[in-house]
Amino acid sequence: MRDQWLAMEHSRLHAVETWPDGPRKEAVLASIRSKLASLALAGECSLSRERPVRLVELRVSPVAPKTPVHVAA
Repeated sequence: MRDQWLAMEHSRLHAVETWPDGPRKEAVLASIRSKLASLALAGECSLSRERPVRLVELRVSPVAPKTPVHVAA
């Protein structure tokens, strides 16, 4: 099952790499890479928690809308 999950995440990684650059793409790529690392670690440690868990903080800056927003008076 782990090998199937690795293959699926690897395929997903390649699909997301084709997306236009932006904060959503970066967040999804970080998520996929985190899952791949977790699955790889699980295989090495047989699901034990002997190694410390590394947390990653994602910071996304707000993006201005592409079209101006008009407010009716």
